[in-house]
Amino acid sequence: MSHLLLQLYSRRLHLLGMLCALMLLAVPAVNADYYFYGVAQEDFINDNDTLWSILQPYPEWDQSRCTLRDDWSVWDDDRNDGRDTLYDDLLWYGDNLQSDDIFIFSYSGHGGWDLPDFLSLYNDEGTTPRPNPYNDPTPTNGPPYAGDEWLPDPHDPFVGLEDDYLTEAFASFNSGIEVIVLSGACHAGGWVGGSHDLNVSAPATNDGLYCILGAPEHGTGIGVGPSGGPYEILLTTALSNALAPYMTMSQWCDAAMLYGEDATYSLMRAWDTSPQDYYYWPSSGWVPSTYEDTYYTDHWGWEEAYLQLRPEVYSTLDTAHDNEMCTPEPATTVLFTLGILGLAARLRRRSLVEDTEFTEGPELLFYLS
Repeated sequence: MSHLLLQLYSRRLHLLGMLCALMLLAVPAVNADYYFYGVAQEDFINDNDTLWSILQPYPEWDQSRCTLRDDWSVWDDDRNDGRDTLYDDLLWYGDNLQSDDIFIFSYSGHGGWDLPDFLSLYNDEGTTPRPNPYNDPTPTNGPPYAGDEWLPDPHDPFVGLEDDYLTEAFASFNSGIEVIVLSGACHAGGWVGGSHDLNVSAPATNDGLYCILGAPEHGTGIGVGPSGGPYEILLTTALSNALAPYMTMSQWCDAAMLYGEDATYSLMRAWDTSPQDYYYWPSSGWVPSTYEDTYYTDHWGWEEAYLQLRPEVYSTLDTAHDNEMCTPEPATTVLFTLGILGLAARLRRRSLVEDTEFTEGPELLFYLS
């Protein structure tokens, strides 16, 4: 009798093993490698950890393919001294990423937009005078404005990285790589718009570029935090609160934009007697109405009560690229596989016990969402 039971349990174990293998095969194969490269500077030093912490639970985003740089130099003139600047890092990714890989480049730091275009790599910016003041919700003239955008170096006030060089770095990427650019830097919207800006980089022309830029070209980004910092950029907060399982890139962006329309933060202005609540940014259908006086470092101007304008979004992703951003919920396949393996192991233990009584332990539960 015990011999027959052993055969029966062995067959059941074999069938369960086949079922487990089939379930593993049924899990969508991840053909791409997912890379995260984050640079956080000065006042926004914690944004790197915040963004990576929301991606890390998903199995595609492996720690071995994550690079976080804090207070990292943006540029030097030597291309043979290793990866010691932001520009060097981007060139390295261009040399090493393969078609179908997904690459997130996150920059959390300050940004400028006043570099004379004739000093830049390309004379590609517009001639429209820059709005005065910044953050005009309805500027008389639209972008691209005169002057190149640039990223300041945290160690040398006379060094910066022009947006033209961002385009140069991404121009080296292979066809089929999906590049996602996230930045809440001031004036980051100007990284797209010039005739040699990111919109004509290799990822853009190969249907693989997605940019969420925290402010339009003439706009400033906002970070919120305790007096003296560090501060968290509003776009970082919205993205980290909006990410959920099974999202495409565009769905993640849409959720973040809606979050920013509803979320508020408190800020005490110089003439306020108590903190005031402000939305992260205006809704997509917003029409400006009320304004308040705002003092800049050198002049008075007008700025709407929303201190940050709506982020700029630029995409050339086709459907195939966008769907690559889908990430399974970590617990789903892992718990199901553990449940099958646990049941198989328990049956095996039973098959090794012939006529001995035993007390069964609790079931290993698993859930499918």
